[in-house]
Amino acid sequence: MAGVRARSNGALEALVMRALWQADEALGARAILGTFADPVPAYTTILTVLTRLEEKGMVEREALSPRKVRFRPRISSAEAHARDMVETLDEADDRRGALLAFADTLSSEDIELMRSAIDARRPRGAAS
Repeated sequence: MAGVRARSNGALEALVMRALWQADEALGARAILGTFADPVPAYTTILTVLTRLEEKGMVEREALSPRKVRFRPRISSAEAHARDMVETLDEADDRRGALLAFADTLSSEDIELMRSAIDARRPRGAAS
């Protein structure tokens, strides 16, 4: 049905980014449309999403000609999700509480991964 939104803009942006991250090369809007299951958004909707993602610095445009444009991600999936987590923390009224609640949800493997990452960032000889 025309005019009825089946997904939020954020969900649509996430699906477009996933298609770009999974591709081995830059994609045009039609190729991105081909990655969607029903409901498939309109071609112009995908172009609008790509323009917004470009304005946010998430994708870059490759103009092969005025009518043939492709897009590629400017940041990795890991970088995008890290940005989302930092943004969520920045919005928390209780940053410490949010971090502690998040830590409570981590598996032991995730905790070890975080410890390794934190240890790798510490200057040698720094106190724990």
